[in-house]
Amino acid sequence: MLNRLKALGDLHRQNILKLLAAQEMGACEIIQAIGLSQPAIAHHLKILKQAGLINSEKEGKIVFYNLNKDGLKELLKEMDGFLEGLSCFSCSLAKPSPLRQNPNLCAEMGFDPEV
Repeated sequence: MLNRLKALGDLHRQNILKLLAAQEMGACEIIQAIGLSQPAIAHHLKILKQAGLINSEKEGKIVFYNLNKDGLKELLKEMDGFLEGLSCFSCSLAKPSPLRQNPNLCAEMGFDPEV
């Protein structure tokens, strides 16, 4: 999941995914639409492909890119599972910190309480 989230963390890669949601595209079409250099687009496409978010299909010398819907569905499932596991989704209030009961706890553990 982390690899996919890192891939989604870049605005250019998000824009590439939005383009590919509408239609498959060749790298030159993506370059024209995004306005980045060919090496930059190649780098972003490589990251998206490694993350399993896009597919590529080579036809002669041209490589066509499209969304990997299975990869996106898997990310959605992973995120859903992660969010369900957070206490804020499974109960109304989080358990209070033991530090509330013992304000000297950090000092007793050898840590600066203000960090």
